[in-house]
Amino acid sequence: MTEGLRLTEALTTSSAVATYLGAHSVTAEHVLTAIGILRGTVTLDDLGRPQSPMLSRATGAGREVDALVREIAQRWFSKLGSDPFAEMDAEQVSELEADLRAATVVGGRRALD
Repeated sequence: MTEGLRLTEALTTSSAVATYLGAHSVTAEHVLTAIGILRGTVTLDDLGRPQSPMLSRATGAGREVDALVREIAQRWFSKLGSDPFAEMDAEQVSELEADLRAATVVGGRRALD
């Protein structure tokens, strides 16, 4: 990562990932994938075949945000001074990724439950 990562870029990209995959809600996994895309460690090819745009419109893909992801995003936005242009350094990105991993679903249950 040559420059800082913006939280707003990660959140916007995660919505695009959810839509690409045809998921109704943006989850922690989508945000983690988005960070990988922005870092250049994940490509669209890694995501597999996209859902049809016609199907996405019918299902409302990417329109909802998981409540825990929303909470993490709000906490981090506040932590970054509510500045949409604030760039996170490598340590902050790692910390955000840890928060997101803790929010992922493991065996049908969230790790934070």
